[in-house]
Amino acid sequence: MVKLGGDFLSEMIWDKLSLADPWYQLVMEMLRSVCNFSGKRIIEVGCGLGGFVANVSRDCGEVIGLDVSSKAVHIAKNVVTQLGIKDKVSFVIGDAQFLPFKAQSGDILVCSETLEHVPDYERAFGELIRVTKNSGYLCLTVPNFLSTAFFENVILLLVGQPSYVKSHVSVEKEHIFHAFKLKKLINQQDMNVVTMRSVDFLHLPPRVRKFLRIDWILKIISNRLENFFMNYFSPLKLAGANIGVLLKKK
Repeated sequence: MVKLGGDFLSEMIWDKLSLADPWYQLVMEMLRSVCNFSGKRIIEVGCGLGGFVANVSRDCGEVIGLDVSSKAVHIAKNVVTQLGIKDKVSFVIGDAQFLPFKAQSGDILVCSETLEHVPDYERAFGELIRVTKNSGYLCLTVPNFLSTAFFENVILLLVGQPSYVKSHVSVEKEHIFHAFKLKKLINQQDMNVVTMRSVDFLHLPPRVRKFLRIDWILKIISNRLENFFMNYFSPLKLAGANIGVLLKKK
């Protein structure tokens, strides 16, 4: 088992490494549907503990993780070192509103569950587009306020993120996102929408799911609901707890 600073990796870090979060599973599904990672330069903005970049590092040419939290970046560096892949991954401490990358320098940009934490998310979105190469891909996910996660989202707005999250990463109270707001943000830029989907149609907080041991049941039912709404009742196809969009730069 991988160790970090003499302690076993926390359950949260293991979840990140296995891409247990439904939004990261959605990111991988959307990207894999249009491209392979071989020889690509992938940049994740808001990389957190480094789970996504660690996973894709084995397939792509170069992968860079950026996060505003120096603590998160420190943990991520230790994680990839313990996994023996530190030569394949680079990490940068930086602000999504002022990305320290040249224009059109990334083949694939990923920003998952991050824009809602950025003070000026419109500027950050513009930065993501600036850094994406022409004909490259930008993949975003945001929490969906208008979903079964509604009450949890209200609590997060009122009291902020739970302490176990704040202990690992730097997050503040969230902006509200939903399908209409995300579409408006996208329409302000000259980008082609490849696909827009949502996941987690029966949302429960992670700790509740694990306590009840019903993760797999919820996932099965949620997937069936997603397929049903996509095929038979499209007005609710973006009603999942997380919305993802894959964009291609013109």
